[in-house]
Amino acid sequence: MERNPFFPLVAFALLIALSVFSFMGYLLAARRLQTPPPPQKVVVETAHGQRVLQARLARTPEAWSRGLGVRKEELEALLYLFPEATDVPFSAQGYRFPVVLAFLDAKGRVLKVARLQPGETYAPGLAYRGVLEVREGLLEIAPGDRVRP
Repeated sequence: MERNPFFPLVAFALLIALSVFSFMGYLLAARRLQTPPPPQKVVVETAHGQRVLQARLARTPEAWSRGLGVRKEELEALLYLFPEATDVPFSAQGYRFPVVLAFLDAKGRVLKVARLQPGETYAPGLAYRGVLEVREGLLEIAPGDRVRP
């Protein structure tokens, strides 16, 4: 019985391909399991003075969809900053506690404030460049206040 001369070459190529795919899977898993960066300080200037909050910055749609009320982290606030103005409704679907939303312009000035209970959705009816999401009762925010990351 005669062996196919290409069998060792095919077996070696499959072994190399399996090794490459295994290494790529390892890299993707390691990237996914990275711990998030530490919270940053966000300064909110209100009529009552300045308040410094421990917050996480969210710049991607994925980070924006994981709101303060569904995160397992003990954060005071989340600050969403968008590259372009948007008027997308904000949803508190799956939240465990009520939140206050401050819709911001490009300079960090508060345009509108909304209070959401868990499960509610709010359409601000204006174009905004950012949202400061704060736990209900933590801070009184009003239109005209400023937010600085």
